[in-house]
Amino acid sequence: MPVGQGSKRTANGTQGVRAGSHIAGSCAPAPRELRRPTLNILIVESAAKARTLKRYLDSDWHVVATGGHVQTLPHNRKEHGKDAKKAYWANRTGELPSPPWVWTDRGEKALNAILEKADDDPVFWIATDPDREGEFIAWCLERLLEERAGEIHRVTFQEVTEEAVRAALEKPGSVDRAMVESALVRKFVDRLVGYRTSKLARSVIRGGAASMGRVQTPTLGFVVERELEREAHVPIPYFEVKARAAGTELQVRFHEPGDEDVWTNESGRADPQRTFDGELAEGARAAIAGAGEVRVVELRQRARTSRPRAPFSTDALLQAAGSRFGWSPRKTSALASMLYEDGHITYIRTDSDRLAPSALASARDVVVKTFGEDHVAREGDAARKSEGGGPVQDAHEAIRPTRMEVEEVGLDDADARRLYRLVRAHTLASRMAPARYETLRVTAEAEGLERPLTGTISWRTFPGWEAAYREFRDEPATSPPEASLEEGARWILDPGTPEEPNPELVEDETRPPPRYRRHTLIRAMKDAGIGRPSTYARTVEKLEEREYVVPEEGALAPTPRGRAIWLRVAPLYTREESDTELFSPEFTSLMEKRLDAVARATASRDEDLSAADVWEHWRDRIRDLHEIARTRKDSGEVTPRTRERLERLLENAPDDVERPEDLAALSEEEGRAWMDRLREAGVSPAPTRRQLEYLEQMREELGFSEEEAAELIDLESLDALTTSVQASALIEELATLRDERRPPSRKQVALIERLQKELELSDDDAAALVEESSLDELTGGREGSASRLIDLLLERSRATKAAASSASEEAAGGPGAAASETAGAAGGPGLSPRGGDASGG
Repeated sequence: MPVGQGSKRTANGTQGVRAGSHIAGSCAPAPRELRRPTLNILIVESAAKARTLKRYLDSDWHVVATGGHVQTLPHNRKEHGKDAKKAYWANRTGELPSPPWVWTDRGEKALNAILEKADDDPVFWIATDPDREGEFIAWCLERLLEERAGEIHRVTFQEVTEEAVRAALEKPGSVDRAMVESALVRKFVDRLVGYRTSKLARSVIRGGAASMGRVQTPTLGFVVERELEREAHVPIPYFEVKARAAGTELQVRFHEPGDEDVWTNESGRADPQRTFDGELAEGARAAIAGAGEVRVVELRQRARTSRPRAPFSTDALLQAAGSRFGWSPRKTSALASMLYEDGHITYIRTDSDRLAPSALASARDVVVKTFGEDHVAREGDAARKSEGGGPVQDAHEAIRPTRMEVEEVGLDDADARRLYRLVRAHTLASRMAPARYETLRVTAEAEGLERPLTGTISWRTFPGWEAAYREFRDEPATSPPEASLEEGARWILDPGTPEEPNPELVEDETRPPPRYRRHTLIRAMKDAGIGRPSTYARTVEKLEEREYVVPEEGALAPTPRGRAIWLRVAPLYTREESDTELFSPEFTSLMEKRLDAVARATASRDEDLSAADVWEHWRDRIRDLHEIARTRKDSGEVTPRTRERLERLLENAPDDVERPEDLAALSEEEGRAWMDRLREAGVSPAPTRRQLEYLEQMREELGFSEEEAAELIDLESLDALTTSVQASALIEELATLRDERRPPSRKQVALIERLQKELELSDDDAAALVEESSLDELTGGREGSASRLIDLLLERSRATKAAASSASEEAAGGPGAAASETAGAAGGPGLSPRGGDASGG
């Protein structure tokens, strides 16, 4: 029976998630008499994917698409009544809330279309996407269909290929309870934050809509903070002198890092090839021009290697397509979806950069056949991890071709074909040997010039992974220049032109930090650990749709409304005693980690928290911060964030700059006006307390003295570190060094040992999974090999338990056996070449 408006339970009154069982319904019913089912109905989200799957299934199968979500929380007051106004629903202790669920715009129509295909006793196979949102959709469908179906099975596949679909239908599973609970808590938290904070924002910012969100607002903060840095930037002038001789670019080295008059940038970093002295630079240019040649005085040769990057995760693919092709995240996501749904690449929403063993073997075969055995990566040649600091969720592979040997796909869209070639090249490159280069460091002199000229010559001696990337990068030199490469050699200056004189005096000034582009903003989100693969592109889109940012020359600039949300409303949500800010990236990242723990069903082991505990914890903290914000907004007093920033500016302000008499007596408007005044005067803020504490922590971890740490950014001592910009530069340097040598944590080691014992895996076999020679070589941190090994072992553990459970059920003639035999009665999984018999006969 089609679901109509009168079907109140299905549309609105679900039983929700309860303590203990939490998931309503079961994917496999009790054993019953087996017979050939009348019809199998496979349910997916995308119509394009449905068309692809129909090519693999015989006439006993119908494939239908939901078009995405079928149910959501009430949001339209006219249609959904008072529930549409609720920020959250009450719950019993130890249970998640049980809100009413309402149809999405397409939900009821989609379900009716599914039921129109069904007979009296259909078998439903729910094959929604294999991620958190896909699991939530599967849960909704299971509840909506459970009274109308003989059997319901949950199946997932990472790629839309005949082999993957066959394997999934042969071993159906159940809806992942932990994944659904994580999705529910995420929805509840997002609604609470969005409803409460947006209402307050509209009372602060008059004259139009204003909305805030758990991930949206911190992302907006990146854009606004970068704009503030740009506005506070004070250009530093400099002069450079360049010359070209024998095809080699040379620059005058005016100073040494320790010189008193060495040129330094905003962070205090020295650049010996720049000078403040225009007369000195002009004298150098004139001397080189008068000499007409340079003499080589020193050559230092060394070999270097260039390793490939790891296979694409979602954010890495969006960044690569954005930087190489200038595509927006939205366009890249749409093209990647097209490739996935047509069966050409694996699932596109993933934080992982690992490849399955079968994919590794396939990639190796293609590399050997195409480029030769010498281009295959050896032990120790592992690709560089994708940059970015966000946690990894879900047991997905990286984005890769489903068939490595396929060089080109048969799609009409030229950009889709181009993206496929990039994914294939990147995947193959990740399994290839490093490229090798020879580099010559040249020091030369010119008659009449007291200072040296320096430059670098480089040529590639072995292509390695770069051979797979020929379409997407310029080919480098593959042999040294024809000029004499001996000390004492004289190189004549290359001819110059009016547009490009040789030698050339460059007079310029430093630029402000660049604005974020769409793909670099996604990189910032990943680094901060906020957002997830399914939300990166959409979050950036929302900022543009709501006109909080606008594109200017390809980059994103905040609008006055966007600035107001971040600078006037977000600071209200701060608890000074615990230094907690609701919209700080750190607070948002912590929420993401807890939700990921729920999804992995590890919260009870690691945090002693259930999904209900996680919800209640964040609900109470958010409500507390909202009450603080309401009180602060009504009082009009300066917010803690504004006061702290003003104090840091005043710390570096010259004595002759006017100062406010009493910071505590300032209003928020007055505090921000003082900040603007100090920035306009060229004052840079002092480091934050968190920056200084973090620097000290990392310095001690690395065993660096204060002087050694200061040298990393060309400072004589840490006493000379006076600005937030300098602190950020040093943090970046120390973080890079720490990640290269950080050992696994005790918790990581203990978890690896437990999983090894459970899986009966030797130390050598475990280390080999992440291409380490031994477990002693594991590295810690979020991007370290220990974290990757844990993900792989957890996945194996789940697979082993699922297989054992299935075998037990089959032996007992239980639900698993019924599902398998039912599928077999329908012709195995119903897969066969078009026109052939599903059973292979």
